[in-house]
Amino acid sequence: MKKNVEITSDHKLKSQRGAALIMTLMISTLLLAAGGALVLVTSLSARTTMDATAEMQAYYSAEAGLNDAMNVLRGNVAPKVGMPNNTKISFRNAVTANKSNLPSDSSASFRLSGWLNYNYTSDGGGSPDRVALTANYSPMNGLAYSVDLIDPDSIPVADGEPNRLRVRVTGFGPKGARRQLEMIVNRSNFNYGPPAMLLMVGSENCSGMTFNVGDSNAKEYSGHDHAGSSVLPSFGATCQQDQAIEEFADDKTTTANPAAATIGNSSLPPWLRSADEARAFLIDQKSNAQNQGRYFTTYSGTSGADGAPEFTFVDGNCTLDGGAGLLIVTGNLTLPGNPNFKGLILVLGGGHVERDGGGEGEIFGSITVAKFDINGTGGFQEPYFDTAGGGNSLMQYDSDAIRQALNISGPRVLGIHEY
Repeated sequence: MKKNVEITSDHKLKSQRGAALIMTLMISTLLLAAGGALVLVTSLSARTTMDATAEMQAYYSAEAGLNDAMNVLRGNVAPKVGMPNNTKISFRNAVTANKSNLPSDSSASFRLSGWLNYNYTSDGGGSPDRVALTANYSPMNGLAYSVDLIDPDSIPVADGEPNRLRVRVTGFGPKGARRQLEMIVNRSNFNYGPPAMLLMVGSENCSGMTFNVGDSNAKEYSGHDHAGSSVLPSFGATCQQDQAIEEFADDKTTTANPAAATIGNSSLPPWLRSADEARAFLIDQKSNAQNQGRYFTTYSGTSGADGAPEFTFVDGNCTLDGGAGLLIVTGNLTLPGNPNFKGLILVLGGGHVERDGGGEGEIFGSITVAKFDINGTGGFQEPYFDTAGGGNSLMQYDSDAIRQALNISGPRVLGIHEY
């Protein structure tokens, strides 16, 4: 016989004793895990933020190193005490140990320690890029950079200055952060190898230019390098008709050696291959001159001197009495009397040159003349070159004078990247 058992409420409660405690413990464990995860994420986020800040500071340090290196290469920084007397910066000296570094610097790298403020030693030896850093650096909370210059083309010393340099900078930030930047710097703000001693860029339709090299007494125009053994045409034209005009102008009282030649468009620099490119070139060089404080709307007198050439941009007419360096004229150029000049003369825009009295003046370097509307549209027009008066003047190609002229236009950064 079965016995009925009555389950009372008391019995039910007894069977459920401890459930609340277990539930509470489980919930507490979940809350504790969530809280721990939150603390961990917050901690990692804070650390990541701090690391990102340190990395950014290291990047800014590297940028500062690039800027300081460019200031040195532009000639805006004096050599430090201890450098040889009369040391001047140049692309060649920048990668020459006793001209780039202090005599006390035993580093094998060209790092401009003779020009920049390196005075921190990390650990009395250390890795090469940490032997010497910039001033007041603390590895835990400081900022610093180191510089290393390289000639990527390995130009021999006998061949003169490198055309470009690779500048590598390591930036250091707090807590061991490090970033590396690299830039390629061209020696000149623009490249120009003149195809002729006196180049006349003809009109688009080759309609014929005005060209008179003088017919009173002997005047010499020479493409033989005054500073070397290379030879260029004395006169250059971009149209065969203009070449014929140049040859006809070379009469018995004028010596031009070698004679004239027609220069193909592909042999011209890019900024002379079209009037649009020439306009863009003038805008670029105008900005360059303004940055150097060498921009003028009109000019009369000498521009630079032998041994101290200058960059002069004349956005208008110019009367040149002599000098040395790089001269760009957008209006008319007048050469009165006996001007002596060494360097590169670009008469772009007005395309008008007058030698008012040949005198005994000597011009060594190169002259380029091109006429076009500098503020409008359209192509090249007929250029103008005229020599009047007596005298035994000389115009001769000089590669060294042109090199110095291009140097003073200032170095140009070709590209920057992180590596």
